Amino acid sequence: MAGGMSRRTALVLMTLACAGWAAVFVAPELAPLAPALLLAMGRFVAFGAVSLPQARAVLRADVPWLRVFGHAVTGSLLYFGLVAVAVRLAGPTIAVATIGLVPVVMALLSNRRGVAGVRALLPALVLVGVGQVLVHLSPVPGPGGASAVLGTVLALVAVASWSWYGLDSHRLLAARPDLGPVLAGAQGLAAGVLALPIAIWLLASGGVPAEPVRALLVVLFLGLVSSWLAVRAWHAAAARLSPVLVSQLMALETAWGFVFAALLAGALPGSIALIGEVALVAGVALAVVADGRRERAEAHDAPPAPGSSASTARATRSAASRMRDDRGSSAEEWATASSSAHTSNPA
Repeated sequence: MAGGMSRRTALVLMTLACAGWAAVFVAPELAPLAPALLLAMGRFVAFGAVSLPQARAVLRADVPWLRVFGHAVTGSLLYFGLVAVAVRLAGPTIAVATIGLVPVVMALLSNRRGVAGVRALLPALVLVGVGQVLVHLSPVPGPGGASAVLGTVLALVAVASWSWYGLDSHRLLAARPDLGPVLAGAQGLAAGVLALPIAIWLLASGGVPAEPVRALLVVLFLGLVSSWLAVRAWHAAAARLSPVLVSQLMALETAWGFVFAALLAGALPGSIALIGEVALVAGVALAVVADGRRERAEAHDAPPAPGSSASTARATRSAASRMRDDRGSSAEEWATASSSAHTSNPA
């Protein structure tokens, strides 16, 4: 258990991280006059800014900067840039439904138990997949044609980009648990360094957007909540949970996005989308239950660690058993000796 964190706490943190990320899909609607790419780059500049107070601790740590910059690119700038272009080319329905493949891809890539592991995941994967399709069914057509094909390809690249980020950050935390307190800050600083020149270029070429105060508030919210807090929650939870379960919990990002979009629209969606939402949540719940069973089975089969309560109890039972055997052996020896004495010296 990382830092003594309970499994329940880790599940809550992962749920909150997904909620923070889901806000990204509706935030542009709160500042509709600002370019989406400028909002995205501003978000990562803000992410770097709120990470500055942690800079000294980050620099003192032995941070693998090459991997951290890779995470900043694949999990932040490249991913959200690809998503923005894919939505423009293919329309939101196709693009977001494709992005919804992230939980399935991560689950299959992180599974190390072969066919048996995939079979155990199959019910949850099916529910999540069906839920993704139903949630994103929409009567609004996309652009179609070659534009839709190119947009779908870019969305698939975004899926690969974020899946690599999610799995590699999990591996890094597993190998270097000491980085847990500073990794989010390091990623924020890296993302800020990369996004700042792009944001400056966008402002220089396009000028300050209309309603700048509204755009600034959205950027600050995204940088603090959807980046800094969400990434910290993700790292803390990922260090405690299995990569397979983490991948399934990512489906909650779509579920939260669905809720936020409904709140923004001020109306409930249709029955098909609601059924999809239920299937999504049910799939995630099933994955949590299955992973809990796996964790308990592995804990039961694993030998107790030296010094643990189970090891101490086993050693105590073994010592007690030896004492009983020794007492029994001593009693038998005494009885044999006594019988011999009576035989040689009859009363």
